[in-house]
Amino acid sequence: MYNATVKTIYTLIDEIAPFDTQEEFDNAGVLVGSMQDPVQHVLLALDVTPEVVAEAETLGASLVIAHHPLMFRAIQSLSTDDYEGKLLHSIAGSGLALISAHTNLDQTSLSGASVLAQRLGLMDITKPDRFLVEGRLPREMDTKRLGIHLAQVLGADVRMYGDPDTPVRRLAIAGGAYDEGWKSARQAGAQALLTGEVRYHNALEAAESGFVLFDGGHYHTEVCMMEILAQYLQKRLNDLQYKVAVSLSAVHHFAEGLTLKEAE
Repeated sequence: MYNATVKTIYTLIDEIAPFDTQEEFDNAGVLVGSMQDPVQHVLLALDVTPEVVAEAETLGASLVIAHHPLMFRAIQSLSTDDYEGKLLHSIAGSGLALISAHTNLDQTSLSGASVLAQRLGLMDITKPDRFLVEGRLPREMDTKRLGIHLAQVLGADVRMYGDPDTPVRRLAIAGGAYDEGWKSARQAGAQALLTGEVRYHNALEAAESGFVLFDGGHYHTEVCMMEILAQYLQKRLNDLQYKVAVSLSAVHHFAEGLTLKEAE
């Protein structure tokens, strides 16, 4: 068995999701720690939070891999009076290294969109752009029934924008915040788009055109990818005979939403 470093893990991610493909605004890569830091246990989470740092310490992990990066926007101090500054101090103080795999991962077969497409059984899959996956549903459904089905697959409430009777045969998916992709999805032949955040002006325009938008929540449309990434990394590390354990975070950052019926 071989000993691994942060660079070992970084290289394995880079093979499937090259870091140089990330968007210009992004901050993916090694954010805390050194490429030479030894790694025997890796913890994967959609977001790195104080709860995830505590979980990593409990597990004895030396590296956290998160989808969403810290320092996403330029920061001018590491004051512990600020949430991010305090969190970065906590990560460094715990001796943890941190890697973010963000928009580079969103363009791959391990993306939230690709994973959800598989779980929904989409067929004849196409990629209208780098962040969209589009395909044919196993059977045509009206929008209302499809929304219920999506909620069951996601395990979360889904908000629908559009005519509930619209027949949907082809569905596009984009994990996270990508409601602007609805026009590309429509051009590719889809009647609806599932994404994680829907802005009001895009909802109005899409609905007016006869297109349907589903808002499944940023967290719930992406968290599934971390499980697949964990499986990929563990298999690659095992195949290469590295002595590294890969764990998936048990921290859930968002509870289920209350419906109007439950609130009555």
